[in-house]
Amino acid sequence: MSIVVRMVDQDNNNSSSKTFFQASESVKNGIPLTIKLPPIKAEAGLLGECMRELYRRREFTDAQILCEEKSFSAHCAVLAAESEVFKDELMSAATGGGAREIRLSDISNPEAVGFMLDYMYGMDAGVWQDYNPRTQEINKDVLRLARRFRLPGLTDRAVHWLSKDLTTGNVVERLSICEDFGLDLLREKILEQLTFNRRALAEISHSPKIMQYPKLMQDLLQMAAAAAGEPETKGKRQRKA
Repeated sequence: MSIVVRMVDQDNNNSSSKTFFQASESVKNGIPLTIKLPPIKAEAGLLGECMRELYRRREFTDAQILCEEKSFSAHCAVLAAESEVFKDELMSAATGGGAREIRLSDISNPEAVGFMLDYMYGMDAGVWQDYNPRTQEINKDVLRLARRFRLPGLTDRAVHWLSKDLTTGNVVERLSICEDFGLDLLREKILEQLTFNRRALAEISHSPKIMQYPKLMQDLLQMAAAAAGEPETKGKRQRKA
């Protein structure tokens, strides 16, 4: 059965009709109704937050990172997702008690491993605002881990710490770290600051520490010589004028 509604054109003598609406027997479930609801809220990062919580509680871990006498529990899936190097090492790692084990024999400060894992799990920004290794050696181990496992973001965090609280008493050591780990941008920025601070440049150039780093000493002496010759050059220009 079908229902046809017709609209008759009264101005037309032949009483032609136009079909206005037709509901066929195929619509058996009634008239469709449209409901508009707010869009589904995206729950971005939900899985990541769950993994962070499991990491905090040390639950369902299946990997052990060994450093010195300390062991760190982690999840293979997170380590492999963050680092291809970790993934390859985990594939061939020995299992101890059901967990895959990786020993970091080249790292002497377990605290550096903790910093690396916090980074890989994407811990809260507050953790990194408080990033303050007790010694320069710990920060160097963080850089070693970042280089070994190809974690550029971890390198960036260590570099930012190196750029803080610079003095003439520690700048030589930090410049040497820049050379050892290829931190060219930070090295350039430090040398740039020394160029504009002749007093600091002179003090560092005559420091006994600089004797341990021949290449760095050569660069600083060249900078000191250039800085010393600059006033003389300016004086000659003024006399000519």
